[in-house]
Amino acid sequence: MTQSSPNVSLNGSRLIRFLSDLAVSDVEVSHKQFTEKLGQLVSFSDAITLSAVHSKLSKMAFEPTEASSESVRAEFLRVREVLVKSIIMSFTFSTRPSTIPLPVPKADTPRDKAMAYEPYQRFYARHQREIDFKVQSLQLYVRDGVSGLSLELAQLVALDTALGDVLAVHTRRLFAVIPKLLSKRFEYLRKEYQQVLTNPAGDDKSDVDDLLVDNQAEWVKPGGWLHTFYQEMQGLLLAELDVRLQPVLGLVEALNEQLEALNEQVEEIDD
Repeated sequence: MTQSSPNVSLNGSRLIRFLSDLAVSDVEVSHKQFTEKLGQLVSFSDAITLSAVHSKLSKMAFEPTEASSESVRAEFLRVREVLVKSIIMSFTFSTRPSTIPLPVPKADTPRDKAMAYEPYQRFYARHQREIDFKVQSLQLYVRDGVSGLSLELAQLVALDTALGDVLAVHTRRLFAVIPKLLSKRFEYLRKEYQQVLTNPAGDDKSDVDDLLVDNQAEWVKPGGWLHTFYQEMQGLLLAELDVRLQPVLGLVEALNEQLEALNEQVEEIDD
């Protein structure tokens, strides 16, 4: 699930594609549309702020720090692994408790509560808060470390910080919508299951409520509608994590590219 190296490009549209595959989003964004939509998010005052930051880049004073490129990359991998494991552990039925336990209906849970989406919305939101907190802390660490390695990287960090501040409100709003979109998929799977129980072979079925309660233990087993929902929700969380990590990954990749360029220059001198 994790990567051995941070120098891997993540597809920014993975989250959109995942939502589309679950039939909860009709959004299709081409490269041109992405540029246009990004421009719509940046107001006139924001554009002035970004322009001001850009104009000051040539006058930036570079102050080297003791941070190493190895420590920056290692911290990125460590935090990503922690978050991936946290998501996976939440969906693993074992004796080892998870910090964010997955809601699982019990045999004696009333039908209306067993088939309610709200517990899963809270579960997803808790993971989002954990991801947001850890990624923000990681971003600050990487920015601080990268900016002290070269003037070019310090300039990139300045632009990254300014752009991040401009888009912060918009990104929080967009990520907050995902649990609501996921509810559409939950409703679809639940209704599909109810329809099968009501008319499994084209015949009317009575006492559906009792059958639903009796079968709650089967919902979470492979092939069950909740099992399917769990798998899709886990995939969606991992896709969202990828998207949230991309700005940080961009800085790490920029660091890798500069180190590769320096190594090539050294090899040319040696030759």
